[in-house]
Amino acid sequence: MTRITPAEAVLLMPQSSLHGAPRNAEAERIAAIIAEARQARDRALAERIRGFFHGLRAVLTALRTRRETIEQLRAMSDRELADIGLTRGNITATAVAATPMAANDQAETRVAA
Repeated sequence: MTRITPAEAVLLMPQSSLHGAPRNAEAERIAAIIAEARQARDRALAERIRGFFHGLRAVLTALRTRRETIEQLRAMSDRELADIGLTRGNITATAVAATPMAANDQAETRVAA
């Protein structure tokens, strides 16, 4: 474990600017690095939050599509279902297969089976 020397500690501590005296140049550089790191962290966090809501919207849209498909198929008569090769027993499975959702797909590169 390394320890900070007293000289390094002075560089890390912001110096008050009494009577308009400039702050230490190294402390200014460190403060700029810290500010840049905070901005990068904030941008990354905002992107993750946007990604979360984008994924949530996609899931909700898929679920709504499934529900609408199930409702439309249930509204059909047995004869109409037979014409398209379905029975009442496989309406839900057909709707699920028609609207696949990939699990844990952050990169949106995989396709659900």
